[in-house]
Amino acid sequence: MKQRNKVGLLISLIILIGIVAIVFFSFTTYSKIIKDDVLNISKLTSTNIYSEINNELTKPIFVSLTMANDSFVKQWLEQEDSQNNQEIIAYLEGLRNKYDYHSVFLISAKSLNYFHYNGLFKTISPQDEHDQWYYDFINQDKLYLLDVDQDQVDHQRLTIFINCKILDDQSNLIGVAGVGIEMSYVQDLLEIFERDYNLEAFLVDENGLIQAHTNPNLIENQNINDLEIYSKIGPSLYNKTDKINVFNDDNLYNPQYIISHYIEELNWYLVIRKDTAELAQSFNNQLYYDLFIIILVLTSVLLIVQQIVNKNDAQMKKLALLDNLGILSNRKDFDQNLKATLAQNDENKVGWSVFLMDLDHFKDVNDNHGHLQGDKILKHVMTLSKNTLSDHLITRWGGDEFSGIIFLSGILAAEKLETLRLEILNDPLLSEFNVTVSIGVTQAIDIDTEDTIIRRADKALYESKSNGKNQVTFL
Repeated sequence: MKQRNKVGLLISLIILIGIVAIVFFSFTTYSKIIKDDVLNISKLTSTNIYSEINNELTKPIFVSLTMANDSFVKQWLEQEDSQNNQEIIAYLEGLRNKYDYHSVFLISAKSLNYFHYNGLFKTISPQDEHDQWYYDFINQDKLYLLDVDQDQVDHQRLTIFINCKILDDQSNLIGVAGVGIEMSYVQDLLEIFERDYNLEAFLVDENGLIQAHTNPNLIENQNINDLEIYSKIGPSLYNKTDKINVFNDDNLYNPQYIISHYIEELNWYLVIRKDTAELAQSFNNQLYYDLFIIILVLTSVLLIVQQIVNKNDAQMKKLALLDNLGILSNRKDFDQNLKATLAQNDENKVGWSVFLMDLDHFKDVNDNHGHLQGDKILKHVMTLSKNTLSDHLITRWGGDEFSGIIFLSGILAAEKLETLRLEILNDPLLSEFNVTVSIGVTQAIDIDTEDTIIRRADKALYESKSNGKNQVTFL
């Protein structure tokens, strides 16, 4: 314990010295940078926003691509049958429940049926202007495309759809799948950034048409190239080569930066307009807040590190007593508990018993069905046993043998184990493989040692095996 405390103290001291050094050099360096170069702060802010937007809007792209490459979806489309519609509807509903997207859909190129997570919505047609997006998309040389449109399925809500082509092994189109994110979700995200960073942030396509904005009236209605502040920048705003494009408006009364990031996965641009007049004051306020947090961290680090060391030590001890199948503890845990129970003072002892349990016909499972099935059987038996003997101790002795302590007198312990035997006997999975259990149980007496009580339990188990298996013997 003393050695462990010394190690914890040493680790804490190293971390403390490291944090102090980092804080000192960071404070010295960044104080000078912020005072001399406000632009770097604007870049840092815009990069943070870019990362958040990119992460939130590229995840549904990956989900759409996964759907388009799902072998189940492809096979279903190739063998499409109206009697099997419920299968694909359940699939779409499962994805929606998993990712909580506003819309999840699938269109069959063969039948033109539009499936939604709520069911078959309609059959699309080139004569329906609401379906024109489908024909425009499949005629483009793009695997996926983002499209801002009103969702017919859900009260015409403005939605960002990620449309993805589904191709067969010969690269022929067999369908279109995708998900939809309600525009209000992206608007809320942009609104948070605007409020927290005191700026304007929005998304445009490569032509400058606004695709996402906190003002819904501007979406797909306003082209920023028509605004003087952006038209002066020109095509440089849509540079795809550089990770970040920064433009400085030197207006004396309203100094500001225009920053654009190209998001390759979306083929959209994040545009940020930042008024820099209050940036210096904002940095100072943030600096005071950070210093306050750092002081709290420095005063708490020793206790935190020590708690981590103690927690890891406890976890290692716990793992050392866990069986490799991860459900029950192992023989070492049984030995420790048995030794501790035997060592109790006589006046504190109550009736308790030790048992050994062995699976009947388990070797046949391994021989005929393989060890993976054998492990499945073992895990199932462990789970049943753990639930039934939740107030007692059961451990894996080794192989298909188990050991444990029942904190009841012998007869009551045998009755408890008989309940477990019947549960295993009547379990459908175990019955399929003819797996039962033989159990030997014995009550502890004052003169018992570890060897004597285990020897009696083992003898009782042997009698259960010799007398036809699938029984509990009390000795």
